[in-house]
Amino acid sequence: MNTTANTPGMSLSRRLLLLGALPAVVIFVALMVFFTSARLEDARLDLAQSSQMLADSLAPALEYAVVSGNSTALEQVLGQSLKRSKADWIRVTDVVGEELGFVSRGVESEHTETGIFDIYEAEILQEPLEIGSGGAGDWFTGGWNFNSGSLRVGLVQVGVNPDVLETRRQDILWSSLTVGFALLVFSLLLANHFLNNILQPMRQLSSRVGKLIVGDYTTQPVSSKGSAREIAEIQQQLNELAVHLEQLRSARDQTLAISESAREKAEHASQAKSEFLATMSHELRTPLNGVLGMVDLIHEEPLTKRQSDYLTTARQSTEDLLTVISDILDYARMDNGNLVLDQQAFDLQSLFTNCVASYRHAAQKQGLSLDLQFLGEWPRHPAVLGDAPRVRQILAGLIDNSLKFTSEGFVGIRVNWLELENHCVLVQCSVKDSGSGIPAERLQSVFNSFEQLDTGDNRAHGGTGLGLSLVQRLVELMGGHVQVESDIGQGSSFRFELPFELAYQNPPTDEPREQVTGTARALVVEDNLVNQKVTEALLRKFGFQTECVTNGTDAVRRIKNDHEGYDVILMDCQMPVMDGYDATRMIRDWEQGNGQSGVPIIALTADVSEDTEKACKEAGMNDYLTKPVRRDTLREVLSRWIRV
Repeated sequence: MNTTANTPGMSLSRRLLLLGALPAVVIFVALMVFFTSARLEDARLDLAQSSQMLADSLAPALEYAVVSGNSTALEQVLGQSLKRSKADWIRVTDVVGEELGFVSRGVESEHTETGIFDIYEAEILQEPLEIGSGGAGDWFTGGWNFNSGSLRVGLVQVGVNPDVLETRRQDILWSSLTVGFALLVFSLLLANHFLNNILQPMRQLSSRVGKLIVGDYTTQPVSSKGSAREIAEIQQQLNELAVHLEQLRSARDQTLAISESAREKAEHASQAKSEFLATMSHELRTPLNGVLGMVDLIHEEPLTKRQSDYLTTARQSTEDLLTVISDILDYARMDNGNLVLDQQAFDLQSLFTNCVASYRHAAQKQGLSLDLQFLGEWPRHPAVLGDAPRVRQILAGLIDNSLKFTSEGFVGIRVNWLELENHCVLVQCSVKDSGSGIPAERLQSVFNSFEQLDTGDNRAHGGTGLGLSLVQRLVELMGGHVQVESDIGQGSSFRFELPFELAYQNPPTDEPREQVTGTARALVVEDNLVNQKVTEALLRKFGFQTECVTNGTDAVRRIKNDHEGYDVILMDCQMPVMDGYDATRMIRDWEQGNGQSGVPIIALTADVSEDTEKACKEAGMNDYLTKPVRRDTLREVLSRWIRV
């Protein structure tokens, strides 16, 4: 970047002052050179003429003294002439060059060489007396006409030191410089005065623009006296601009006030929605836990084929309802920006295989072929870092959508592994079906929230319309993208790409504390009797001796009074009298005070928000289990702490 272009140039006042002063300086210098040289030449000529005139004047005056040999008179004339002249010495010689008289200003006669002094000479002539017929007295009148009858009787020499001219020259130069500098300063002051009269209104305009920039929109009176017409017009336009800006600011403040009020209302509504969804999640998941738990327990009993089919239908319906609840909660969390992705190592190939396997029974019931193929060079253990449940949710949403809109044919899943640099991998997955397809005009809207291809009461397919919208948001949240291609009657193809960082997993070294035997004891702290029965039955199937209490106070009392102790505690978070958080803190304090090792406490709650999980960890709970409790999920969580 060129910083020179951004450097401010010379100010306008300096530019105008330079514009006015530069010609004056040029003219001043030219005139100074001209008049100084003229004065110096005049001084030189004046000195030469005056010195020559002195010599010419002395020549006739010294005729008598030279002819008569009166040296006294000669010295007097020369002395008086030297005092009144600028000469350094005067010498008078006869016709043979003998010195008759010499006066000087401290200069010896032998030091009067021509190279040191400028010498001016005049001959002393004796003119003969002419007697004419004009009268008897005419012969007394002298006639110095230098005719051929004049006799040369001597020579007058006047010596002038050139330093006299140099001193004169310096006087002339200093006087010229002093007068010229005074005139130049006067000219600059005069120009500056007039420039201030011109620039002062412009400075006022600049100050006014600065006030407008900082938000001072007050109008100012237009001064027409002493100001140019253009300046007055600009001042008037600035007043109009100030009025307009004040109107805009008022309108902006009103808009911001309305927006702030709307924002606060939206925040309150969003908070109320989040609280409502969290409450509804808890209230819905609690009875669903009982339904699914009892269905699982009944399904293990001897049943007829019809009864087993009824139970399977009931279980599938309950799981569908649970899926709808989870989708709505996830969608709400993404709207609020509260959905945080987890970063854990998992086997990507196993995840895709297990997810597709869970839909094989549903595909077979519809008479569809469900096929999974892995393309590319997959490693033996394709472990990556990411949020495995969310990846499974994406794939499940696309498979569920294809099964819903495919009545015959196939659903094919193709997964490609593409390794990148810096230990990263790009996973490309496509879910293609032979269903009815999507109209071209609806392709852009299939990922919109609550969007249905069929609308009205007679639509062929159900659902909330959140599945594909949730898929798109999750893919984009993970840094990928999703797209769709479809033709009517030819089926649809959904493709998504997700980047992952490779993970190098080490086998866990921490072994569970102990093997569950017939004497292993578990305490279930749950206020809902149905959930209490379900959890108690599942634990008994794992070989636990189970006891139940309905609130945190009873749980703390049971821990303090039961000297045999418990191997694990399943603690509900929301209960009357004392909730699970306070109960866990009191248990941990009691254990620390009595020197006992902490019994594993597993949170049992229907709230699936990240804040709830964090609160459980902070309270001292070891793990987290969401309702509805599944047998496999319970086994997985318990196996982290006890051999099940």
